[in-house]
Amino acid sequence: MQEFDLDSSVNHDWAQFQRRLADYLAAMQDEDLLVLESGFEELDESEGLSPCVQFLVWDGDTVRCELPSNHRLHPARRLSDAEQTYLTELGWNRPTRGPDDKSDDGSPAFYIDKKLSWSDQLAAMTVAAFRDVWGVPHPSFLSTETSLTDPAVPFDPIAVRPPLVEDVDPASAVLPRDVEHLQELIMLSLVPLLGLLPERDPDGDVPIRMGNTILFVGPVADSFDVQLFAPLIYDISDRTRAAEVTGDLNRTWSRIKFILVDDRLSAFLEVPGNPFVPQHLTDTCNLFSEFLETVDDEFSKRFGGKLSFYRDNSGDEEPVADTPMTAADLPKELLTLFHLDPGFVANIDPTAVADVCGHDRVRILTLLDTCTAWVTHLRDNDDSTAEHWERIVGALRDTLRTVVLPPTTSAPEPKPQPEQTGVFNSPEERTPFDDDPS
Repeated sequence: MQEFDLDSSVNHDWAQFQRRLADYLAAMQDEDLLVLESGFEELDESEGLSPCVQFLVWDGDTVRCELPSNHRLHPARRLSDAEQTYLTELGWNRPTRGPDDKSDDGSPAFYIDKKLSWSDQLAAMTVAAFRDVWGVPHPSFLSTETSLTDPAVPFDPIAVRPPLVEDVDPASAVLPRDVEHLQELIMLSLVPLLGLLPERDPDGDVPIRMGNTILFVGPVADSFDVQLFAPLIYDISDRTRAAEVTGDLNRTWSRIKFILVDDRLSAFLEVPGNPFVPQHLTDTCNLFSEFLETVDDEFSKRFGGKLSFYRDNSGDEEPVADTPMTAADLPKELLTLFHLDPGFVANIDPTAVADVCGHDRVRILTLLDTCTAWVTHLRDNDDSTAEHWERIVGALRDTLRTVVLPPTTSAPEPKPQPEQTGVFNSPEERTPFDDDPS
């Protein structure tokens, strides 16, 4: 009899819960309400709320997702500074007012407003909040409260439904039909490792936050192999010293390939994907994570550089709101690419894009960051040109590979920070997180 793996079973159940929640949110109608609450431990309700997440549909197709701040949470379940920072990294906005302040368009709770089409992201954020922040061990500890247009459609956190995609056997070899099939296999293989069904970035890679780094997992261009890629250090001041340290890393971590290009250090590791064996990928991810856990301030000082994705858990500083971006702020190179071949930007020869950008690596990186931020802005405002601009981001990344990376490697370039969601208009109705006016 096959040995029962409790951790894998729990991760699988959370992944199924995430899928069901995403489907349920996508089908909610105007003024529908769903509240998920943890019953993991019995708390005196008179002292504060248990961990919970609320969804309220308003304005037809917009859903507000909220979780309570420390003003309303039970003292035993209040959030640390690091946990509050983590919630903002997941996508929530910090509360805009206190429980006794005058009502406005913001919220006394952590909140985010998204179109119903973003239900997958909201479901992933919810699972991360319950598991990573509040330590809820299993969806069966969650209870629900609903107020629905169709009361015959309740949400059951532990209902058993057929999976959207067939699960994979960790030890079985699978021949990918195409790149899309390989991407699907990668996502399903990472469920036992991550505890949820991961999301993909516009390049089709799965980004995984690991301490001060982000590990990108996805197919290698023009092949069925899988690449694990992590940008580590940038702005390296002493290349001679950095080359010596890079050599030491390649000897110490012989299975991982460390590449120093100009002032940047990256790490790569490839896994054969034809046939694809899920266990090979997860074992490789575990090996890579052992190294990535060592990437900290001391590591960056050895290179005289800066961490590519430094994570500040101090929580001492409040986030600074970015100035709203407009089309007038875009550099002329991006506007040139936008008008060069509308609808077919992804097919532009990288050499042509390099010509537009002056073959300047630093300029291409700057344009890539700007264009990615612009895409995020357009998505948040449901602008129809977002898809076109995403193709420009892809074209810039392809160009960066030809300008920066050596011809012998097919590694992708350093990628920008994950999306940081801004503040949007919201409903003014009183929510369960507001104090009773009486």
